[in-house]
Amino acid sequence: MMTCEDINECAQNPLLCAFRCVNVYGSYECKCPTGYVLREDKRMCKDQNECEDGIDDCASRGMTCKNLIGTYMCICAPGFTRHPSGDGCMDLNECTAKPGTCKNGRCENTVGSYRCRCDQGFVANPTQTECVDNREGFCFTEVLTTLCQMTSSNRNLVTKSECCCDGGRGWGTNCELCPLPGTTQYKKMCPLGPGYTTDGRDIDECRVMGNLCKNGQCINSLGSYSCTCKPGYTTDISSTRCVDVDECIQAPKPCNFICKNTEGGYLCSCPRGYILQEDGKSCKDLDECSSKQHNCQFLCVNTIGGFTCKCPPGFTQHHTACIDNNECASDSGLCGSNGACQNTPGSFNCDCQRGFSLDPNGQSCEDTDECDGNHRCQHGCQNLVGGYRCSCPQGYLQHYQWNQCVDENECMNSQICGGASCHNTLGSFRCLCPTGFNYEQAGGCSDINECSTSQNPCKFGCSNTDGGYLCGCPNGYFRAGQGHCITGLGFTDGGPGGGEGAEADDNSLSHEACYECKINGYPKKGRKRRSTNSTQEDPTEDNQVTEELVSLASLDIEDTLQLHLNISDLSNRDHILEFTPPCPRSANTCATASTTATTKASSRSTRGRASATCT
Repeated sequence: MMTCEDINECAQNPLLCAFRCVNVYGSYECKCPTGYVLREDKRMCKDQNECEDGIDDCASRGMTCKNLIGTYMCICAPGFTRHPSGDGCMDLNECTAKPGTCKNGRCENTVGSYRCRCDQGFVANPTQTECVDNREGFCFTEVLTTLCQMTSSNRNLVTKSECCCDGGRGWGTNCELCPLPGTTQYKKMCPLGPGYTTDGRDIDECRVMGNLCKNGQCINSLGSYSCTCKPGYTTDISSTRCVDVDECIQAPKPCNFICKNTEGGYLCSCPRGYILQEDGKSCKDLDECSSKQHNCQFLCVNTIGGFTCKCPPGFTQHHTACIDNNECASDSGLCGSNGACQNTPGSFNCDCQRGFSLDPNGQSCEDTDECDGNHRCQHGCQNLVGGYRCSCPQGYLQHYQWNQCVDENECMNSQICGGASCHNTLGSFRCLCPTGFNYEQAGGCSDINECSTSQNPCKFGCSNTDGGYLCGCPNGYFRAGQGHCITGLGFTDGGPGGGEGAEADDNSLSHEACYECKINGYPKKGRKRRSTNSTQEDPTEDNQVTEELVSLASLDIEDTLQLHLNISDLSNRDHILEFTPPCPRSANTCATASTTATTKASSRSTRGRASATCT
């Protein structure tokens, strides 16, 4: 039969319990000494707070329980002291027990405490157990000999203990020096040490000192202060100052390439040929060509992390510069025989001679076909090598200086019209003959037989003459000029006093008539005006006027015809003058001068003669 035995865990493992191990059936228990109890793990021991657990007897003795490690003790409350018998407490007279308790005041004992009656300029603290210097002034952190430096003050009014117990060096308008830390005067002024006033109040360093946390924010704490720093800064070991963070030594590094620490931050930069991307940390290739950050004279080609320079055709590269190639010097016949080579940056120009132009390649001169474009020829163009020539039509000659056609003056040849007159025209000429003559192609002028034409100029017979013709008149009429037959008193029929039976000269008129005539058919322009011979009044014995005959060749019927007629023997309605054929001008004009007139209405007696005018 199998039986089970209890295992002594305490013997197997002496370290199971912190103090003492007690084996029990089937397990074990840990025990603690007096004044201690087991912790929650049931193995370790912790101090027992007899005051909280109520196992002390201090209250019954009028005392206060104070827990100690592993025990407790009964003490008197503040302001009381143990009774000389050792049992109970009695009031403590702080004014006599602690001389100088109310500095800058007078001490008054109370049951369990005391109070201070403070001198002028001092006030009691809230517990009235101390007289505090309540005067306010500026606090200075720098003092040279006995002079406070105004620039070291934040211009806030504080008490002397607030200043001196918080790192100040001088206080007030008279620059009262603060005691040095560690001295007796300092301990009296700052009994609780730095950060507390004489009366034990916490000093707000952020208000008293100012600018304590440069590059950060000052936060007051009990007896001290701390700084909350801006990004890029961190507090020092005391947490009372902000120092720059060197981000460039951190891991991972904030920059992909070059990191430079700055006050409160850092700057990322890139090696030459790269620029920062938008994130401010990584780098990308810099296109020096498009950003014009290169020193190439002509062409720039971007590369990763740099660039290269190239030259256009016509240049030779020398580092970043391009040197022009003088093509004209290297090839003297570059523009051919009809052009002159002019070097230009990167190329050359061919200056062609007149009449030549550049070929489509712009590198040689070829003949210009002036006729295939704008030219000054008016009647045809003939292209020549280096020029052109104008073709002129018949009757024109090419100008000796310009390529234009000018009229040829054929009349400069005196024999061109033979015996006729030559009249030059634009592009030709005309041979002119006098009126009554025709020009013969063989040269010279031949008479025109006006009487043989279809339009007979005469009504009563025509007689051709050299350069003209004569018209006949019926019996009783006399011819005036070449085309009019007139009848009237005052005309003679041959001799003095001749009658109708006398034969009159066909080329004779009365000397009392004034005429203008077309002489032998010539035009009026360029000839002299002629009139009848002057009338000579030489009365004879029978008072007859001698009439001098005038040639009909001197009569011009285009002008005023004046007839002086003897009307002394006319009756009232005798016929004076009649034109045959009718007057070539307006009938109304001639009617006033002719046909039938009365001696009373149309005649004016002048020494036995009458005057009539036809216009």
